[in-house]
Amino acid sequence: MSKHDLTQANSVDLMDRVDSKFIFLASELHEILNQCMESYSLLEIMNENLFEYKNTYFDSPKYHFYLTHHNKKLNRKKVRIRSYVSSEKHFLEIKQKTNKGRTIKVREEITEINRNAVSHNRQFLREEGVENCECLEPKQYCNYHRFSLMDNSSTERLTFDLGTNYNCSGSGSYYTPGNNRNFSLGNIVIAELKQSKLERRSTFYKVMRERGYRPNGFSKYCMGIALSRDLALKSNRFKRNMLKIQQEVQ
Repeated sequence: MSKHDLTQANSVDLMDRVDSKFIFLASELHEILNQCMESYSLLEIMNENLFEYKNTYFDSPKYHFYLTHHNKKLNRKKVRIRSYVSSEKHFLEIKQKTNKGRTIKVREEITEINRNAVSHNRQFLREEGVENCECLEPKQYCNYHRFSLMDNSSTERLTFDLGTNYNCSGSGSYYTPGNNRNFSLGNIVIAELKQSKLERRSTFYKVMRERGYRPNGFSKYCMGIALSRDLALKSNRFKRNMLKIQQEVQ
């Protein structure tokens, strides 16, 4: 693929966007990328294309964020710390799904990457409408590798997440999670098409439709919590994805 750099990528940041997510097996990835070859370029930074991400998701003791998503509440939020391993940059992020189906992300760069990052940035959280932020606690550690594409018209971004691993113990620090409820999504690839408005004429959208795939709601946080089988939380909404993943990783 042709390449683009971080400056070009940042020109299409799409912090206010429409997301279309697709999940499929890694064995299909090569062919899908071949079909997209002429329409996209690949993000390259310092001769690297594949980057490690580390997320810590925060929630209330009773899993308020998880349950609002499960119950299809709109204007819902999630709070996380995202670390970009190669650049050693860390951000406290808030993702909101609006009542119009848009995803809005705001973030603030931080230096602390533990539970204190939330308590020390409560003003930021309150300004962004996060209620009862003083009770938030780490619930899930998640890491994966990602590569990113941008279309030739610089109107959309496309990310592919590979090798997603979870720890949902809710204990331990950011870098040393507990040993309970560790699992992987195995060969599942999570692709996310990010657009300023939904455009089904997108090359990737058409490729996936031709291969029999339709957009599929998928939250890394909610799926990780739902797959922690010993947690007594509702998960009916996520059963379809759970069954697909459980079949593939066994």
